[in-house]
Amino acid sequence: MKTLGIISEFNPFHNGHKYLLDKAKKELKADLAISIMSGDFVQRGEAAIMDKFSRASVAVKCGFDLVIEIPSFVTLQSAEFFAKKSVNILNKINIDYLVFGIENINTDDFLKACKVIIENEKNIDSKIKSLIASGLSYPKSHNKALLDFVSSDFLSSNNILALEYMRALYKINSKIKPYPINRIKTKNEDQSIIDKNFASSTAIRNNLDNDIKSLIPIESYIELSNFMNEYKSFDYDYIYKIFKYKILIEDYPMCKILGYEQGIDNYLARLARDNNLYNNFIDQATSQRYTKSRIKRLVLNYILDNTMELNNLDLSFVKVLAYNNKATENFNNLANKLNIVINKSDLKKLKITDLLVFNKMIEASNFYNLGIGREIDYDFRHNNRPI
Repeated sequence: MKTLGIISEFNPFHNGHKYLLDKAKKELKADLAISIMSGDFVQRGEAAIMDKFSRASVAVKCGFDLVIEIPSFVTLQSAEFFAKKSVNILNKINIDYLVFGIENINTDDFLKACKVIIENEKNIDSKIKSLIASGLSYPKSHNKALLDFVSSDFLSSNNILALEYMRALYKINSKIKPYPINRIKTKNEDQSIIDKNFASSTAIRNNLDNDIKSLIPIESYIELSNFMNEYKSFDYDYIYKIFKYKILIEDYPMCKILGYEQGIDNYLARLARDNNLYNNFIDQATSQRYTKSRIKRLVLNYILDNTMELNNLDLSFVKVLAYNNKATENFNNLANKLNIVINKSDLKKLKITDLLVFNKMIEASNFYNLGIGREIDYDFRHNNRPI
C-alpha cells in the first residue's frame, strides 16, 4: 500500500490544495492520503480563518483519508522547526511520499538546489549567524546566505518551507521520498486575486467580502460560510489585553518561552505601554531583526506558556481531527508506533509527556474558542466520527 503525506494549514482549503492532492494521488497511485495540519493557530502566528475540525472535515471531503493535528507549540515556531517536527511525526506514521508545492523552479532544479544547500550547510549557517549579528532577521539572513549557492528564483516562502522539509528528511535519514509539485496560476505570497480559479490562501482571506466561490471547492465554501455565520471573527485585541496584563502587570518571565531572545521582553513591554491596539503594537514591534510573524508567535507562546522544554519531548501519539472509513481500516498500522487519540477515552493510553502536549493543544483550542465567542472544550464535544 502506498501512502502520501502533506503538511498543511488549509487556511482555507482552496483549489490549489485540491490540485496538489489530486495530482499526487494520480501520479503516485497512492492508496491512502494523510495530512498533518496546524490546529486553531497557524504558523504565521494568527488565528485560523475557521477552526481545525472544520478545515479537517473539508480536507477529508475533498480527498484526504486522514487529518492529524500538529501540536500547537510546533505550529507556533519558525519554518525550520515546524518542518522538522512535522516531518518527524510523518516519519513515525511510515508514509511513503511527502508531497509539497514549489514555485518558480522545476522539480529537478529544486532537488539539485536543495542538495547543494544541504552539502554546504556549515558555511551557510556561519554566514547566517554573522548576518543576524549585524541586525538582520533570521529569514532575511537565511535568504541572503542562500544566494551564494542558488538563484534568486529559489527564494520564495513556498520554496524555503519546501527546503526545510528536505533538510528534515535528510537529518533523520528518512525513507520517505520527497515529491515536489509545481504550483499553478498563482504564487504562495500573492496578496490579491489574479486568476478566476486559483488564488493563494492569503489572497482569499484578503477578499472574503468579495465572491470567492470559484476559488475554493464547494465543500470548503459551505463550511467557511457556515462558520463565519455562526461565530465572530477572532478578536485580536482580546489577545493583546491578556498579553499586556501578563507582561506589564503580572510581570510574568518570558525567558523560557519559545521564540524568546535576550532583551526582547523589555523591548515588547516598552512598546506595549505606548500602544492600546494590537495591530499598532505588532507594526511597531516589527523591525529588521524581528519579523511580524515572529512577534505574533512569541505573543501567543507567551500567553499559552509554551516553554522551550516542549521541544525536547519525543511524541508518541497523534490527535485525529477527521478521517474516513478507509483510514479506520489502517489505524492498526499507525498504532504500531503511535497512540491514536480520537475521543477523550483515548487519553488513558498516553504517557505523562504526551499528555502534557495534548493538554497544551487543548489550551490553545480553548483560547481560540474564547476569541471567536464559542464555549470552551469544544474538542471533547465535537462529534468525531468517520466522514
